[in-house]
Amino acid sequence: MRAHRQAIARTVAQRLFAAEEALDLAAARIAELSASLPLARLDARLAATIGQDAVQSSASAMILVAETREKIVATHLHLKKASDDIGLRETSYGDLLKTSELPGAVGVSNAQPGGQPHLRLA
Repeated sequence: MRAHRQAIARTVAQRLFAAEEALDLAAARIAELSASLPLARLDARLAATIGQDAVQSSASAMILVAETREKIVATHLHLKKASDDIGLRETSYGDLLKTSELPGAVGVSNAQPGGQPHLRLA
């Protein structure tokens, strides 16, 4: 039963990390687009009013991606709590630096196998 739960947790973790990566890539690509729009206007020597709606929509898209990313980060924290609640120990599936329970909190956890400190940052 425990091995089955760990396998399920690994599958969920892989999907979570894929979602986090996709959002980070989307944010980066939208930022690149947003940065290119005013430069393109300057290069083409167009009036500032040309393309303003595109600049505004691109900025709005960035805000939406940032808000969505915040929700996925919260999902990550909720899944960590659920994992703890059912007795699955912390396992490193992803990044080396892990977040604490709440965004903005900093701490050190000894949850790693072998008693090695696991730095937690937000």
